[in-house]
Amino acid sequence: MKRLNAKQILALPIGKYHDGNGLYLSINSPGRGKWSFRYTINKKSREMGLGGFPDVSLFQARQHALSNKQLLGKKIDPIDEKNRAQILRQQQNKKFSDIADIYISTKKKDEWTNPKSEQQWRNTIATYASPVLDKKPFIDINNDDIVEVLLPIWTTKTETARRLQQRLFRIITFAKVKKWYLKENPASWHEHLYHILPNPFKIRKVKHHPYLIHDNISRFYIELCELNLLSTYALRLLILTITRTSEVIKSKFEQFDLDKKIWTLPYYNMKGRKEHTVPLSNEVISIIELMRKKHNHDYVFTNPATGRHISNGVMLVFIKKKFPHLKITVHGFRATFRTWAEETGNYSHHAIEFCLAHELPNKVEEAYLRSNLIEQRTVILKDWEKYVIN
Repeated sequence: MKRLNAKQILALPIGKYHDGNGLYLSINSPGRGKWSFRYTINKKSREMGLGGFPDVSLFQARQHALSNKQLLGKKIDPIDEKNRAQILRQQQNKKFSDIADIYISTKKKDEWTNPKSEQQWRNTIATYASPVLDKKPFIDINNDDIVEVLLPIWTTKTETARRLQQRLFRIITFAKVKKWYLKENPASWHEHLYHILPNPFKIRKVKHHPYLIHDNISRFYIELCELNLLSTYALRLLILTITRTSEVIKSKFEQFDLDKKIWTLPYYNMKGRKEHTVPLSNEVISIIELMRKKHNHDYVFTNPATGRHISNGVMLVFIKKKFPHLKITVHGFRATFRTWAEETGNYSHHAIEFCLAHELPNKVEEAYLRSNLIEQRTVILKDWEKYVIN
């Protein structure tokens, strides 16, 4: 078979001509035509376009055909590979905000136990990141762009900036795994930003949750007991079990084994996404039994108006209205307990941490300490109850 040459193509009449290796040229008018590549894979004949002549030269068409032959040698269908490449390019050319939305919707959304988490992610991205990063295709974002996002708030809103940096890093890492981003992650702290931005832990102002001094907890609890409100019963349970707001308001009667004096919190209600057991004191059991007498809903603390659990802010609103002179938060009672346990009792540090449902920071300790220290935690929470209701 005689192969084509550049001069011959210009004089070819209308028709289809074979150049070899599956490469064809279809002439549709003098000096103009379309290249195609014909092949067989899995006993199926296929033909794919390679562009028009003269925009695609004879040499370029032969290079495309050779590349396709190499794909066939690897059992890869050239048309499927072309489609995958087009989809990949489409993703790479999307805006940062589009990729962030995909990451939040497909990867992170089901991990969050608090609905506020998604809103916080989306708000920081929309406020600080997207206005800068959406100016160019996602694949072209570089280290300078990330610095442009973070630098204006790095020293004034350090905690927000630090969290945003972590979110940018995760989004771009997700994109790298998908091959939507091909360079090193420009939001990496150790690889890039560490050399440009100040250490956030040396400049940020730590603001702890305001808490009640443990010397005052008994009097506070007595005042709670004087009120027959859902919010006060929930707050009493939270104080005695040292749990978080979301864990209390989402608690269901089925989670409580009053005979064994154990509250089993499912993993999906926990911040650390791990099931957690809480030893129950007599005072807690009495609260659960009282709530059961009040209604037959699934949630222990059910809002009669909605049939759903009470809202996330109901306990905090109660504290602000009833105790306006106390600058405390609901979460702060965990600090009250922690301070009491460390200062007044001879308790195991790990047992105290497990009471708070904290994970061990040291991975070696975590690997070897397999017990949940339930017996020690039972002692601590019984002592805590005596201290609180004394």
